[in-house]
Amino acid sequence: MTEARPIARTAPALERLAAFVANAPLEPDAATLRTLQDGVVDCLGCILVGSGTSVAQNAQAGVKALGSGGRWPVNGTDLQVGRAQAALLNAVAGHALDFDDWEAPGNTHPTVVILPALLASVEGTTSGADLIAPYLAGFEVIARLGEAMNFEHYDGGWHTTATLGALGAAAAVARLLGLDTLQTAHALSLAASRAAGYTCQFGSNAKPLQAGFAAQAAVECAYLAQAGVTGQVHVLDHPKGMAALTGGANPARMEAALERLGKPLALAEHGLILKPWPSCGYTHRIMTCALELAPKLDNLGQIDRTDLHLPDFHYAILPFDTPSHCSEALFSLPFVCAMGLARQDLTLANVARPTWDDPEIAALIAKTRVHPFRPKRPDQNYAPEDPDRLEITLTDGRQLTASCIYPIGAPQHPMTEAQIRAKFTANAGPVSQDWVDALFDWPRAPSILSLLDAKGDRP
Repeated sequence: MTEARPIARTAPALERLAAFVANAPLEPDAATLRTLQDGVVDCLGCILVGSGTSVAQNAQAGVKALGSGGRWPVNGTDLQVGRAQAALLNAVAGHALDFDDWEAPGNTHPTVVILPALLASVEGTTSGADLIAPYLAGFEVIARLGEAMNFEHYDGGWHTTATLGALGAAAAVARLLGLDTLQTAHALSLAASRAAGYTCQFGSNAKPLQAGFAAQAAVECAYLAQAGVTGQVHVLDHPKGMAALTGGANPARMEAALERLGKPLALAEHGLILKPWPSCGYTHRIMTCALELAPKLDNLGQIDRTDLHLPDFHYAILPFDTPSHCSEALFSLPFVCAMGLARQDLTLANVARPTWDDPEIAALIAKTRVHPFRPKRPDQNYAPEDPDRLEITLTDGRQLTASCIYPIGAPQHPMTEAQIRAKFTANAGPVSQDWVDALFDWPRAPSILSLLDAKGDRP
């Protein structure tokens, strides 16, 4: 890494981000490291279970048909491909079931783009500890750009996992490769030219593919920059640059976000939202409400109607009131609420078959109405002023109500370590308990590739 040079406050935003990524110490405290450890393990579990989904297998077949050779593993399979293709396929698998973590300011699924990009860029001697600073760098870029550009960027229809995620994952790989400030700025600039994805693709195979494209682009752009390929470092904040063209141009907010780099680390400040259920995170506050009210019901026949209230920009991402297939069910608020009330859970087994057509679940969906409202704080994902509300009207006229600001899995309402471990073991399938224990302590691994290879040592 070359010697750092001072970066003026008036320098282009990408150059200031790059200076931070290339030179900041990025040393987490114990709590932040624990968040990072759990996020990585949770994402690996999502990759393993997602590798068997139809979208992941079709993507694997497509990459093989393209003739890609290499030695980087596609986790959960015996397939080995090139670096960029491994990043693509692992990210697609990790996002296939919408079971992976997300963060609030960028409204992205950060780990599913950062981790596959990093795993595709490691060597046999790369230790677990070597991934810590790169991950923190990538998360910092995603979260601070989220602060600067959202929610105008996301509300404009941009899939931030694919847009902000591409830059964040490129930052992570650049840090892992030891690129200097200018090389890192070029990697981010090139990634900005690859950053695309649309929320109107939600409910289809394109959503996980967009996460895969971001991870793939991150690897390609970082290695291209290392080789000397350049871009315009003003591409983020130029009047005709990424922020302006995608609805997120706010110079004052951009400046404020850049001033906050590392003060504290964004992962320490914002944390990760882990998912107890395989569905869009915007369904999880209503699910939390449903779990509160379900024990108060004697039977489901008591329910005359169910009314769901949530911010309008959340509901805009959940258009499938009556889902017809799995991808739509993951983005169906009435379905998720019905599962919470009737089954008090939502599992991968539930979405692997057409549970939404079950007569009991279908009847509850038919009784459900969704009421989006204009939030008092549209600048916040989870604002105390704008909780989700579940109202159940019984056949005798009585009402049951519950509200939720922070769902189970949010930093303010975290999953327990036991729950995180149970989710991982369910996703990973029959693997050695010794391997699971080692994986949860992955920063101590002398070789991250050897640790992941050890999954084959089954009981």
